[in-house]
Amino acid sequence: MHPLVAALAALAVAAPLAAPTAAGPAHAGPAAQPPAPSAAPAPVASPGPAAPAALRPSTEPAPAPAAPTTEEPPAAPRAYSIEQISFRGLERVHEWAARRHLTVGEGQILEDQRVLVSRLRLLQLGWFSSVETRVEKGSARGQVVLVFEVVERNTLLVTDLVLGSTGPQAFYGGLGLSQQNFLGQGLAVGGAFVYGGAPAGRPADPARFAARASFDAPDVSLGRYRLVAGVSGLLVRGEELTCPEADCQGYGGRYGDAPRLRYQRVGGEARVGVRPGPFERLTAAWRLERLSGAFLPGDGAPFGALPILRDGRSLLSALSVTWEYDDRDDLFLPSEGLLAVAQVALSSRLLRSDYEYSRYALQLETGFGLLGRPLRLQGFVGVAQGDAPFFERFYPADLSYFAVGPALGRAMELNFSSDSRYAAFAAMAGAEYAVPLWGHGRFFQRGYLALGARTVWSSGALGGRRGAFSSWPLSLDAALRMDTPIGTFNASLGALLDNFL
Repeated sequence: MHPLVAALAALAVAAPLAAPTAAGPAHAGPAAQPPAPSAAPAPVASPGPAAPAALRPSTEPAPAPAAPTTEEPPAAPRAYSIEQISFRGLERVHEWAARRHLTVGEGQILEDQRVLVSRLRLLQLGWFSSVETRVEKGSARGQVVLVFEVVERNTLLVTDLVLGSTGPQAFYGGLGLSQQNFLGQGLAVGGAFVYGGAPAGRPADPARFAARASFDAPDVSLGRYRLVAGVSGLLVRGEELTCPEADCQGYGGRYGDAPRLRYQRVGGEARVGVRPGPFERLTAAWRLERLSGAFLPGDGAPFGALPILRDGRSLLSALSVTWEYDDRDDLFLPSEGLLAVAQVALSSRLLRSDYEYSRYALQLETGFGLLGRPLRLQGFVGVAQGDAPFFERFYPADLSYFAVGPALGRAMELNFSSDSRYAAFAAMAGAEYAVPLWGHGRFFQRGYLALGARTVWSSGALGGRRGAFSSWPLSLDAALRMDTPIGTFNASLGALLDNFL
């Protein structure tokens, strides 16, 4: 028996009671469940034994048939009222900060669906590694105490950990940190950087690096409305090699002689939005960046395909609208639920921008059980039209486990490979099967083996032929994924292969 069902059954000491329930989603886990009705049918009166026919006078009329009887209908179910909501296990998180994410309140009727949604919302905050619910006896008949038992996790998380080496950049690395409950107020503050130093063969050139910072208020109360808001800043100084061949083979490893685009980005974004539903978020954002670019010929060899960017100084101003839906039952190892993110961005001279383009992106991820193990399906489609800068287009290696050739997944939008082929259209479909390995470790709390496959299709122009990158569209991966108090870490065979293929 479910522990919540057993708890409510223990409360019904006078007579079995029942409360109406709304069936919740199968992925949502345990929630409060009132006891089922068990009313017994009323006893039916039956006549005593009849005398034998030989002993009755022949004139005696036949006995009248017994009147039909009907069972009494079961008693109307009783609704349980939530007298009090209690949190157990809070240490660093303020109770008021956790309460504002609940969809159930004191004085309301106990409904399974609302409890399930509240539990999922608490889990998705990233503040707790475990959230369980149960009910306790209230102060009067028909009233209950709804208890949320939580296990807090460290809210200071490592979001980025980057180490790599390529021909054009002998070594680069980076780190990102995020505080998901800043000052116990439910605010999110984060920052990250990647540093590569001077490019190979050009020790006097500026170092390549990227840094970003963000501040988000995921739940702002404005009267009866719940808003989300945030700001972020970005500083990038990088280079894109523009050789006639993607691997710059004509230079025999002398990357310092290759032509290149040197650029810098400085800007930020402001966001505001609403929550149409418990798992939805609709956000509008304005992005403003000051760009500068210079095309350097190297040793005088001809340029290859040039990444799109204005020579000299330019301004990027864009508006975007993003819709997000996430009802996954676990952020680390989801077994059910859906993640969907759709975004439309527009840049125009009407916004004082030097670039005219539109950009569309759709990301989907869902999971379900296969042979008792989680199977995750992934998909992505992106389209950019107009003169979108290269960093607003799609780098196919970012979507693949590994790339056959010089392309390597970027680090915080910095491309340290020699391949500068960006796509106007990109699509990815993938599947990942999880084999849990352990679930109760001390530092490495949970771990599983992920076996995945992805296929990528891209083209440099809308309606164009398949791009050179996606001529080998399939990539596979075997990765050890670990959940720790300071974040999740991956040891990926595909990422390792990517540095050698």
